[in-house]
Amino acid sequence: MAQVAAAHGNKLQFLDFSWNLATKYTFWSGVIGGAFLTMASHGTDQTIVQRLLAARNQRDSRKALIASGFIVLFQFTIFLLVGVLLFVFAQHSPLLVPGDRIDSVLPIFLVREMPTGLTGILLASILAVAMSNASGSLNSLAASSVVDFARLRGDETDAAAFLKRSRRMTLVWGAVLIVFGLLPWGHLLEAGLTVAALPFGSLLGLFFLGTFDSRANATGSLAGMFAGLISVLLVLRYTQIAFTWYVMIGSCVTFAIGALVSRIVARQPAASS
Repeated sequence: MAQVAAAHGNKLQFLDFSWNLATKYTFWSGVIGGAFLTMASHGTDQTIVQRLLAARNQRDSRKALIASGFIVLFQFTIFLLVGVLLFVFAQHSPLLVPGDRIDSVLPIFLVREMPTGLTGILLASILAVAMSNASGSLNSLAASSVVDFARLRGDETDAAAFLKRSRRMTLVWGAVLIVFGLLPWGHLLEAGLTVAALPFGSLLGLFFLGTFDSRANATGSLAGMFAGLISVLLVLRYTQIAFTWYVMIGSCVTFAIGALVSRIVARQPAASS
């Protein structure tokens, strides 16, 4: 343990109180930006919401949601510690060669350094978790697509037809995700969080509009949603602000523009008359 503490390369520092918005991981981006990200991912994401709706009652849903927070905290703590240990191990026994992706350090360590039986168990566990998350995401994408398009067309198809369409949409979204997986994204964890943060701000802003603004309407909500998404894309393209702030920025813009446009649209009939 003493060797780990001596060679961790400052990776055990987790309290950075600077207000630099370009720094990805600070105390404030974790508390404030992380709060907005968690509200969006656990309150508006179809993957989580459909699981909460599967609970027996509202009380069980609340318990599952609270338990999820503690489990995620413990899970990410373990992940970070494993990363530090791998970093220290690589100082004495290099795992990567020039040209290798940094994200491949864990599977390379499992294959080269772990005992044969344990390697198989850990690789099977990683694949099982990946398949579980992928199945939930595909199910959510397919269900949302089928229901939304059916409502746009005013289609009242029976359950059997919906099931067939859902299976086809699952294949379609599976192909889309495979294409996305083949693209060069850089560091996978940060790339995944960045991609998720882009639409989460608009989703959370819409939730805030529906919950806290009784005067919000469909036109204002739609305008706010697009404004929030565009604002986050502009921040991504033209600023150095870290992705940990994207959800907060998108949700605030969505709420502000949505509330403003809703009030402007509501006044127009009275002004014209």
